[in-house]
Amino acid sequence: MTPAQRDLAQRLFEEAIREGTPDPSAWIATKTLDSTVCAEVKRMLAVHGARPTHAESTSDRTATRLADSLLGCVLGGYRIDRLIGTGGMGRVYLAVSTTDPANEVAMKVLGRSVTGAVALSRFAREAEVMARLKHPGIAAFFGGGMYDDGQGAVPWFAMEHIANATELADWCDKRDVNLRGRLSLVAEISDAIGHAHRAGIIHRDLKPANILITSSGEPKVIDFGVARCVGSDSGVGAVQTQTGQLLGTLQYMSPEQFAGDPRKIDQRADVYALGVILFELITGSYPHDVRAVSVTEAARIVCQEDAPDMRGAAADIDDALAAIVAKCLRRERSERFDDARELSQILRNWLRGETDAEPMPILDTKGSPLATGSKASTTTKPPARAKSAAHPLESQSIQRSSGWLVPTLSVLLVAVVALVATGVISPKSLAQWWRALSSGVADVTARDSAAIVEAISIDSDPVGARVTIDGRDVGVTPVRSSIAWQPTSQGATISISMGGYKSQTHVISAAPRGGRTAPLQMRVRLDPAAETPSP
Repeated sequence: MTPAQRDLAQRLFEEAIREGTPDPSAWIATKTLDSTVCAEVKRMLAVHGARPTHAESTSDRTATRLADSLLGCVLGGYRIDRLIGTGGMGRVYLAVSTTDPANEVAMKVLGRSVTGAVALSRFAREAEVMARLKHPGIAAFFGGGMYDDGQGAVPWFAMEHIANATELADWCDKRDVNLRGRLSLVAEISDAIGHAHRAGIIHRDLKPANILITSSGEPKVIDFGVARCVGSDSGVGAVQTQTGQLLGTLQYMSPEQFAGDPRKIDQRADVYALGVILFELITGSYPHDVRAVSVTEAARIVCQEDAPDMRGAAADIDDALAAIVAKCLRRERSERFDDARELSQILRNWLRGETDAEPMPILDTKGSPLATGSKASTTTKPPARAKSAAHPLESQSIQRSSGWLVPTLSVLLVAVVALVATGVISPKSLAQWWRALSSGVADVTARDSAAIVEAISIDSDPVGARVTIDGRDVGVTPVRSSIAWQPTSQGATISISMGGYKSQTHVISAAPRGGRTAPLQMRVRLDPAAETPSP
């Protein structure tokens, strides 16, 4: 078996374990026609003890068989309590600190059946990458080491345990999260990946399954097992993959990943994956659905065919958002956003309704820009939200138009005259009703005119903190909102919170009757939450 065949077999083995398949033999046949690779993957699955489906592979019977040798063992000051998951690279346990029972971690242990040189280097790289990343949107790293299972040293590392977490797509679907909520989550995820990019780290396997949402709604990126570190000082993380080797999950892989040359894979590969995630969360489908085709056919489709305009699957999406997703999915990496941090900022601009973004043309299926003024406008300026049709994921609202007022009043007037003429309503009753209605409108108008509406801009370091004003959720920083000051208002309470950081509460005084002389702005620096020292 050649090195290329061995690497392909390893990748297919990991994918089979991760994704689950009802018929391993048939599934492998759809991925490669190389009989040698097929035989090797089947052998590895047999050694691993894989079951026909994902549900069966994590059954109690399988978990007990795989976990018996480590249950109750103490590694690095943590006692292993139970198995919580298995995958292509090994097993993940719930472990508890021997000095603080409330301190739980997820402990990842490399599987004995995958302790070859490639697997060991990837496992070590994942530990090194996670140790370098300190961001509330990335699962925290607590340490690692080796243990002897009687057949030699096996590596492990402990990371943040995200209790009651849900995968990104499931979270959005089960909670019926609207469009703005989904985009806010991807903006937070992009900020976390942008932090990795600034540290010289490329994830290379971004997908909803590798993004967990906590019970409080905060995203956590996990599984840096195939991440790549760039730069001369990246140590063990600089281990290079061989040319021709595919790493990642097919429907989220960029064209350059299919090419298999690691020298051409940079942070823009992650931007492409984030574009696929956006497409999936918004439309419920993939730009290129290559799950059931061979690797060769998947490579042809992704490398040679432009991603479709997402408005074909979600017609109510505005031009600006469609352009943002289209730019993420460009086949040429030079035409995408430079990194995930830029994508995060563009998404937040869209959420704020800002209109000063650089125009980004949308290409048709032949690669030519669509004409300006057509349905697929080439500008990223979001149309006025009141004029654009609501997306199916958002709550529907009635759009006002000056065209309905005159005909409606005319019909109402004719109806009233007819009711009076037929004796259904007496002129005296009509007059009393009109006086009551006029008095009520006057009261409402007086109250509204007495209020002062003041805009407020709130930012934080780091960005992505959730903001509430008097208990009303207004989004994540940087955010622009407003406060309606009534004559009796004394002040407003602003709360700013973010996972891994101390929450802050600020009270601002109500605007004076004449208004303020300068815009109301707030910028806060969030302090990291106190961490429990590792034993």
